[in-house]
Amino acid sequence: MSSETGGNPIEGYEGAQLAEALAESMAGLADMFDLIMEDAETVAQRDEVSSALRAYKDEYGPTIVEVQEHGLQLAENIQAGATEISRNDQESAGDYKTPWDLGVDLQVNF
Repeated sequence: MSSETGGNPIEGYEGAQLAEALAESMAGLADMFDLIMEDAETVAQRDEVSSALRAYKDEYGPTIVEVQEHGLQLAENIQAGATEISRNDQESAGDYKTPWDLGVDLQVNF
């Protein structure tokens, strides 16, 4: 376990870029699932295969929608976290004082 605290906004933004790619790949996932299942059902030669595909689509379609929503939410959360880290650092930067800024006379023995 690390003894460090805080966050690295640069790493956060890199994660946000990856999250954006995730969000882009998740967008339309449910629609694509529906299209694939409809195409498969259309080319099925037998009624029992069409019926099984329809049942599969009905059962797993909502799960695909949930996966898509979770992926989009994850991307938004990562981006928001990186933004908050950066904002916090920016706000705190003005409050940070070094010993030299405070006028402290440091005696250093060599």
